[in-house]
Amino acid sequence: MLTVKNISKHYGDTAALSGISFHIAPGETTGIFGMSASGKTTLLDIISGYMLRYTGHVELCGVDLHKHPSLYRRQIAYIPTGGGLYPEMTVEEYALFVGGLNHRKNGKCKKKVAEAMRFAGIESLAAYPIQSLNTLDRAKVAVAAALATEPKLLLIDQPFYGLRMDEIAVYQNFLKAVAQRLTLIVASDSISGFSEICKRTIILNKGKMASTAGENFFAMKNTGARLRLRIACAPSQVKAAFQFIPGILNLDFQCAPEKGVWDVLIHAEEGIDIRRQIWFAAATFKVPVLEMRYLNISPEDIFLQLTGQNQGEGR
Repeated sequence: MLTVKNISKHYGDTAALSGISFHIAPGETTGIFGMSASGKTTLLDIISGYMLRYTGHVELCGVDLHKHPSLYRRQIAYIPTGGGLYPEMTVEEYALFVGGLNHRKNGKCKKKVAEAMRFAGIESLAAYPIQSLNTLDRAKVAVAAALATEPKLLLIDQPFYGLRMDEIAVYQNFLKAVAQRLTLIVASDSISGFSEICKRTIILNKGKMASTAGENFFAMKNTGARLRLRIACAPSQVKAAFQFIPGILNLDFQCAPEKGVWDVLIHAEEGIDIRRQIWFAAATFKVPVLEMRYLNISPEDIFLQLTGQNQGEGR
């Protein structure tokens, strides 16, 4: 579906992104998380086709962004922070305007807009100016207009921006329904509220991958045992060594300060002590284990550690 290979972006001497690579399969919902200035919006700008001055390779459904930018962009809808709406337009006018970007034939555009507004539950607001709507309804308008273009990939930057807590709960359920229709990527500086939406996570810190793509960050819930290993070998060697150990639910890799060294966060089933199996497997596969300890941490704790906001270890 979406392939991103070795993407880097510089503003003068400042690296906004450095060597970002990942692949997203059709139907996956992925969260890109990181603190302010971590590179989230820059990455979305590149994936959307809005920003073309970068190094690396981006491909969507076999279409290369640099070689076929127009064809590539027709497969994507991008909702920036705040929705990017035109407040003086009515809901229907805006949806028709956005939908018309992909559907030149007016009849098909109107049909797709009607379907999208019905799906979002905003048909009754069609004649209302967007500026008269509450924040939740505005967010739904942005998504409905995007869906009217029939995208294969939908990008949303800071989807909960401006929403009250009660509105976030409603919008969460709405996004889960949206995720059933297409491939969805959301970006946020907080992981709160995304555990039931995102199946995959990408953690960015200062323009670099702080956590490997492909592991479900939210699998590390407040149950079961967690171990932290510091190992001096490649992650692939660790995966090969530990793949047959019963009770391991999840492995997540983080770059350690030392060159060639990785921290491995292991989530295991509750009540199972896997330390001996880890030592035996490490010895068999010649995995140098420099350190091993139990942790008592939540996904929020791990996120703060990955993004450099919390240097303390869990207890």
